[in-house]
Amino acid sequence: MLGQGEDAKDSVQETFIKAYTHLHTLKDINTLPAWLKSIVYNHCLMELRYRKKSVIVFDKYPTEKEAFEDATYNLETTPEEIKNTLAGLSEALQLTFMLRFFSKNSSYQEIASILSIPVGTVRSRLAESRTKLTSLITQQNHIQKNNKAIEMEDFYKFHFNSQYEDVVIRNALLDHFDKKVFISLTSGKTTIGSDYVKQQVEFDLKYGARAELAEVHSSGNISILELSNINPPDNPNLCPLSSTFIFVHPKNKVEKALLHNSLSQIIIE
Repeated sequence: MLGQGEDAKDSVQETFIKAYTHLHTLKDINTLPAWLKSIVYNHCLMELRYRKKSVIVFDKYPTEKEAFEDATYNLETTPEEIKNTLAGLSEALQLTFMLRFFSKNSSYQEIASILSIPVGTVRSRLAESRTKLTSLITQQNHIQKNNKAIEMEDFYKFHFNSQYEDVVIRNALLDHFDKKVFISLTSGKTTIGSDYVKQQVEFDLKYGARAELAEVHSSGNISILELSNINPPDNPNLCPLSSTFIFVHPKNKVEKALLHNSLSQIIIE
């Protein structure tokens, strides 16, 4: 899947590290081969589809790049400044723009599906956000990323991957959700209340599934979390390969959450 280079070697190493750290969940030794296959397949697919972005590659989107050419700094080496500037846009524009450039689900169709809006609306929101960002970027040239954006990214990095082993950290993360948080699911269904989040974490704990934070990007009041899921050895198809969580938290409490899961993984022989 990754060729014969260093990426292939890294995927093998990552697979055995993940398997070793979750070995205590293996109840039947006969399931080990299938479990290892599911982990390595998961990792390779994530690597192929979702390579981490150290810069914003505007070359992928010529129209978007042209709209920023008048800005007075190098867009391809300053993604943090752009995230900082996003806070000046409306919630709808922030969500659309962040999914386009900071999410793995970046196609018009994927964005439309996650936000439950027509593709035409995605295009119009991106056009509007480009126009407004060009003005804001020019005005805020060389401004450092705001503290809140940094704090939110650090918060998720610290709390998310440790929630399964530390009850204090888990409770702190759950407390981050407003009791009346509005939650939108991949199916299009919606629910209200932080109890749903708690139930999902309890489900993972009960069945041995784990969601690992791969990437997080925040504008300060909106954060996008990219997750890689590890399934228990005895049920390698329990959870989808990956998930994208979008949290809206203007007052440090998540008031709106969009939870988008990828298709279920396929085990290869």
